[in-house]
Amino acid sequence: MRMNCRRCGEILNANANFCWSCGAPQHDATSAETIAMPIVAAVDAPITNVVRGPIGAHVDELVVITGDTAGSRFELEKEVTTAGRDEESDVLLDDVSVSRHHAIFTRTASGRVTLRDLNSLNGTYVNGARVEETAMHSADEVQIGKFKLVFWEATS
Repeated sequence: MRMNCRRCGEILNANANFCWSCGAPQHDATSAETIAMPIVAAVDAPITNVVRGPIGAHVDELVVITGDTAGSRFELEKEVTTAGRDEESDVLLDDVSVSRHHAIFTRTASGRVTLRDLNSLNGTYVNGARVEETAMHSADEVQIGKFKLVFWEATS
């Protein structure tokens, strides 16, 4: 069964939570099942401690800032680092809003890191914009499903 996006009219799978084309939510924000929840930072764990930058010596890394694993760090040491819900993923993001094979981070010949979405259902966002593939820069915010991560380039 298929449905159309509420914002752009794109044809979607019936169970899509977000439009793969424009990123618009597909649920009714006024329904009883949907309740907006404010984000409140805990006093004893300020967010600045979580996203202050890379800890690893000379290694690019991702820091999870929202989601069940907030505070987790993933070093991007390999040429290709996988992100998704699959248990074999290098960056395991265990939630139904994340595709099993959601995205990959690839190191180019020049040493830069790029992010590529793997045709995921809910898309991959960098600094709030949906991306298919993009070069990463220090402090870029990546959203994969309900998880937000910050990318930090290695300090030389």
